[in-house]
Amino acid sequence: LKCLVYQVFYRIRSFRELEWKLTQDYWARRSIRLKAIPDHTTLCRRVKQMEESLYAKLYEEILTELKPKTRISFWNSTALRASRYDKDAEKRKATRLGWFFGYKLHAIVSEDLLPLVWDFTPAGFYDNQVPYLVDHLAGHNVFFLLADAAYDDKKLFSACNQIGVHLVTQVNMRNATSPSNFKEFCRRQNWLFVTRGLGKKLLPKRNGIEQLFATLKTVYGLEQPRFYGFYRYYRHVSWVILVYLFNRLVNKKLG
Repeated sequence: LKCLVYQVFYRIRSFRELEWKLTQDYWARRSIRLKAIPDHTTLCRRVKQMEESLYAKLYEEILTELKPKTRISFWNSTALRASRYDKDAEKRKATRLGWFFGYKLHAIVSEDLLPLVWDFTPAGFYDNQVPYLVDHLAGHNVFFLLADAAYDDKKLFSACNQIGVHLVTQVNMRNATSPSNFKEFCRRQNWLFVTRGLGKKLLPKRNGIEQLFATLKTVYGLEQPRFYGFYRYYRHVSWVILVYLFNRLVNKKLG
């Protein structure tokens, strides 16, 4: 586990490179307390075992310790660029990047910027194509879930209602001439809520998730265009997020 934290911190691309770095870095070996340096095949095998048996449990335990503020949470995605030669990456147009090849990180985040649940997909996935993320919120006591216009979707409102979560989104007009002409009652109700009173005050808070994405990219090296292949990029993203949670937990313990 310490070797993986070291790999994320120094943005090491492969287990072969990690093996070489550990060979060169005496102080890292001493702090990790490595008696012998595992070769890259051993590292790969051990990591797969951890991902299958330990990762999810460890993630939930850290979240429990951190006690995230979940009553108001945010839902969004961020683009992660990859090489155009990556066969698993897809082409997509993003608001800020324009056209790019890569992937997407979809996340639901607490008000204090702790990722409650997330998924990693090729860039071709629309934001409203990951409704299954909502299913994992049942134990997190979320009341308001704030999102942008991409999530103004009947299926998402329905999924949230089933677990008692109030989805609040910007209005997506699509082909309607007026929000009052929306066929779905849930979308009309959302439009009325976000254009007045509490809903109008709440919605700007959703921009907080952009702060988390920026931190993960600039401080933790979330975006790595040099990586090739879905699984390698996914593994990197998963451990970056876990290391971020580790750091939040350490900071909490230290006060």
